[in-house]
Amino acid sequence: MNVALGCHLLCAALLTFTVNAQEYYRWQDNKGQLHVSQTPPSAGIDYEIVDTQAKSTVTKVKATAATTPVKPLDAKQIAALNQQVEQVNQQLKQQNCQQARMNKQRLTAEAPVAITNADGAAVALTMEMRAEQLVVTEQHIREFCQPDSPAPSKK
Repeated sequence: MNVALGCHLLCAALLTFTVNAQEYYRWQDNKGQLHVSQTPPSAGIDYEIVDTQAKSTVTKVKATAATTPVKPLDAKQIAALNQQVEQVNQQLKQQNCQQARMNKQRLTAEAPVAITNADGAAVALTMEMRAEQLVVTEQHIREFCQPDSPAPSKK
């Protein structure tokens, strides 16, 4: 049997089995071998995307440059990155602490408190809702506030 005919029959068989797939990828390797897959080829290979849901439209994709390997970080670089992450985490923790303390001030004040719902409308909290939010706020204060962190001044 002719190699090209065998290749076409193999492709036809593969396409029959991938009818349920919404798209598939086809390409030829450097030896001229035709490949059909549900995953794209590795970087550096031109391929086509065949969309079976859109009446078998074909999109040609040019190969992208193969990615260059990333050099691993040394211990000094890792330590510097860890220090940066720790600094950012401390800043976020302080911000969360301040926000939780402000929320507690609002929830324990006599003034009405409202939240914005998913539709963007302000909804006044009932006493029960305020009590639930206060419990959550106090948990946040325990989690984010260090014992020596000063409370924010009232504005």
